[in-house]
Amino acid sequence: MVKTSIIDFSENISPDVKAVFSLNPSKYSLKEITRKLDYNAKDLAIPEQVHSTVVEFARFPGMYPAADGLVTTNSNILLTLKVADCVPVYLYEPRKNMIGLVHSGWRGTVGKIVPNAIQLMQKNGAEIVEIRCFLGPTIGFCCYEVDREVAHKFDDEAKMKMETRKWKVGLHEHISLQLEARGVQKKNIRSSDMCTYESQDCHSYRRDGGNAGCMFAFMGLKN
Repeated sequence: MVKTSIIDFSENISPDVKAVFSLNPSKYSLKEITRKLDYNAKDLAIPEQVHSTVVEFARFPGMYPAADGLVTTNSNILLTLKVADCVPVYLYEPRKNMIGLVHSGWRGTVGKIVPNAIQLMQKNGAEIVEIRCFLGPTIGFCCYEVDREVAHKFDDEAKMKMETRKWKVGLHEHISLQLEARGVQKKNIRSSDMCTYESQDCHSYRRDGGNAGCMFAFMGLKN
């Protein structure tokens, strides 16, 4: 039994944002979780999440088809997404008061969805040295086994060959390298140490398959 099913990651980013993560042990729907958190469902901006590398600028709440990440400066919008091993990536630029929330599985990660989000933020006036990033719970390097074809797409520092023909890869590690290469300061990149595969408190598609539920990430600007 988890001590709490809601984790507040705001302190890892800034007191000016709300960055919340629901472990969702009872497998509630997004609508139910939103109600339990006392959020207004009409404020949600929701990417479709199709394992793309598309990030859009959200000016209004609602659905964003074919997108896997959203960026906004609208304090009346609450960004959200669902995960069950993929990385929820929280982004914040304090000078422009701009936030982003990105769904980054292995396809999105090697496809550079997080650098795409950074580029979109810069296009809308964000300063790269000011951007802060928090990488939420994901399947860890410790547990993420893939075949050679997938491993080949990862940076050498984010993979390790096993005695079998399998490889272990790190989503956090690869994304962190991408962020640094893009110009994000290392001191502004933080990561959760929670492995979704290892922790029974988390939902994990790799561990539980079709029986896995979804966890939900939320991010908004504080008024």
